[in-house]
Amino acid sequence: MANYVDVAQAKAMSGLRIVATPGSIAPWSESIKQIFSLKRVPYVLVAQKMAGPDPDLKEWTAQTSAPVAVWNDERPRSTWLEQLYLAERLAPDPPLIPPSVEDRVQMIGLINEICGETGLAWSGRLRFLHQQLRGPVPAASEAGEARAFAQQLGDKYGYTPEAAKGATDKIVEVLRGLGAQLEHQRARASRFFIGDRLTALDIYWAAFSNTFNPPPPDWCPNFPPAQREGMSKLAPAISAALSPLLIEHRDYIYRTYLKLPIDF
Repeated sequence: MANYVDVAQAKAMSGLRIVATPGSIAPWSESIKQIFSLKRVPYVLVAQKMAGPDPDLKEWTAQTSAPVAVWNDERPRSTWLEQLYLAERLAPDPPLIPPSVEDRVQMIGLINEICGETGLAWSGRLRFLHQQLRGPVPAASEAGEARAFAQQLGDKYGYTPEAAKGATDKIVEVLRGLGAQLEHQRARASRFFIGDRLTALDIYWAAFSNTFNPPPPDWCPNFPPAQREGMSKLAPAISAALSPLLIEHRDYIYRTYLKLPIDF
């Protein structure tokens, strides 16, 4: 597992600190870690507490989610767009935000469909929570702890059975849109989602695709087998919408640009 420091240690440091979730291939954290690694900006990982309240993190960043990027004494950045612009400022090369307004608007819009509120990953969490919270009550203590964590996560994501009803349709919609964009780009002989060069969208999709198609074992040796098996079981509609081109693109981006093996 990657090396983490606690919040108290991190607050006494300078430079870049990224609050992330130890022991989990969380796609929001994976995305920004890969972006800063690609830009060769060194950072220290700070452990987010997964169970129970985290008053130290809340006092430092005014919230308790991950990831958060903190640069020197500047305000904490807790949204993906703030983090991306921070990365661009600290290391302009390679640029990951397109220079043209049309491409920039399209890129930001598609990333938000992937990782924004009610987007692809948000809807995936709602589906997971619905399975965890509406299934049979587990008897084993370990399973009971998992259910308690799911309840905690459900409060954060605003889970209700009604909110989960449209989750599959939303996932299918976004996957089809991303697949159509790649098909359009392939017709232009481009290997990227936007234009003719790597953008942040390529990295965000690569990281978030892992929740629908787990990375190969040699890419991520510490991926829990049970989690790998669970993520591989997709609803038929989602499986049909996840075109081979999307996974091929993920594999190309990781092999060509990103840090392997994935370590969390």
